[in-house]
Amino acid sequence: MAKNIIDYKELYKITREVTPLQEDCGLLCGGICCRPDKDNTIGMYLFPGEEVMFTGDEDWLVWEHFHPEEDDFPPSWSYPVYFIKCTRSCPREKRPLSCRFFPLAPHLLSDNTLLLIHETVQLPYRCPLITKRIPLREDFIQVVAYCWQQLLKDGRIRDLVKMDSQDREKYGQKPYILWWENKA
Repeated sequence: MAKNIIDYKELYKITREVTPLQEDCGLLCGGICCRPDKDNTIGMYLFPGEEVMFTGDEDWLVWEHFHPEEDDFPPSWSYPVYFIKCTRSCPREKRPLSCRFFPLAPHLLSDNTLLLIHETVQLPYRCPLITKRIPLREDFIQVVAYCWQQLLKDGRIRDLVKMDSQDREKYGQKPYILWWENKA
């Protein structure tokens, strides 16, 4: 699949105000996913091209560069893979897409049907949205689904989602499905 250019400005714009709950979900857990841990290891990988949404000089971010083959990315990814860690609370409008989508994650079935599931990556904290299966706002789910449909047009991102989906299936993880793509 050819690389497509993703309109990150559009995706940031449409995800700017939509949130998982009507109220601030950080009130449930003290904003545990929005602050550094004691060793400042919590962070997010950026999608290919998403780095254009940042200057690289943000005083609230630490940037790391990884080689895709050393950090479990598909062969279609090239150096550098950007990983960012917040040193303090970020300006909300600057959050990376992975933060905006949380606690949802994409899962591709073998026929390429897109599902949105609760995140299954091992986290250093417990998110009540996942552990208590708190119902999420429908507009949030729909916006995240649209964003994933756009992101999956980039072959590199599709390769990563396929790889992660196959790993879940290989290890028998039963994801909690919140949205199913209707291809009718």
